[in-house]
Amino acid sequence: MTREIIVQILEGEGAEGRAGTYKIPEAREATCFVSAPGDLLAIPRVTKIELKDQYIAISTTKDERFSFAYADVLGFRLAAPAMAKDRSAGFAR
Repeated sequence: MTREIIVQILEGEGAEGRAGTYKIPEAREATCFVSAPGDLLAIPRVTKIELKDQYIAISTTKDERFSFAYADVLGFRLAAPAMAKDRSAGFAR
């Protein structure tokens, strides 16, 4: 992907951007997909994306940071966060 395509995706999904840094809204759950030789890497729970000159830096809810070349980024999944079910575990009467 190119930097311009990533900007269009993030702005289209309502991510707040400032000086090349985009924060994913809490109402969205983001996953970034990155290519690796013979493999696909999915980075779940993305909270912040920084667009640098030559690469992209991704931060997650676990305080992990990943950096990749733009060409390695395949896409993003942005969805509403999973809702907790209102059921009790086990047997109920």
